[in-house]
Amino acid sequence: MIVQDLVETKEYFTEETKDDFFVIYEKFENSDCNCKGNMLEEIECDDEEVIQILQGNPECSCSLRNVKSYRVGQQHKTVEAVLAKIKEEHQEIFK
Repeated sequence: MIVQDLVETKEYFTEETKDDFFVIYEKFENSDCNCKGNMLEEIECDDEEVIQILQGNPECSCSLRNVKSYRVGQQHKTVEAVLAKIKEEHQEIFK
């Protein structure tokens, strides 16, 4: 079983996006955990960094919808590269 621990989060473009859009960075430490009898074996895995574009529902402030997620290190090697891609491809979320 993969266990993800959220260790860092940050919001980007706070003053630049429309009121119901959020660009959120999250960093997770991942572990592969296995139970063997009374023993718990935990193996550290690679960290994971994700940047998500979320849209709030103006009628229900408790709900967020994922518009798009980007994993840092896959198609885009750095956080800055992902942020540049978001500015380029998702102009509709900006004021």
